[in-house]
Amino acid sequence: MAQLKQLVGGALDYTVVNENTDYRSKKVVQILYRRCAQWQQVATLLKAFNDLDDKKFGTVVIQGVYNQEHTLYAFTNGQLIFDRDVRLGSQTQKRYQIETDNGYAMEAVRIVVSE
Repeated sequence: MAQLKQLVGGALDYTVVNENTDYRSKKVVQILYRRCAQWQQVATLLKAFNDLDDKKFGTVVIQGVYNQEHTLYAFTNGQLIFDRDVRLGSQTQKRYQIETDNGYAMEAVRIVVSE
């Protein structure tokens, strides 16, 4: 995780397009930023997570979009899902799931890290 956090220095500027907190333990935020390489998508998603994290939610989802999408969970520029209390046996961990592009593209990257 420390190596991923070093990428934040290369993050792009973003604009919050939509923030949905209708769920009891989940916060979904869509951000708008320009197209970029996969490592910059990861950096921008991590930066947005650092800026928009709210400890009262167990799950925080940051979705990158190219234009203002109208459907929830439609992302085109990467997605970060952070789960605060993931159980692994008797341990409780934090888990980051990061996908680039729309998750289905041939060059898309998926990163899963626990800390």
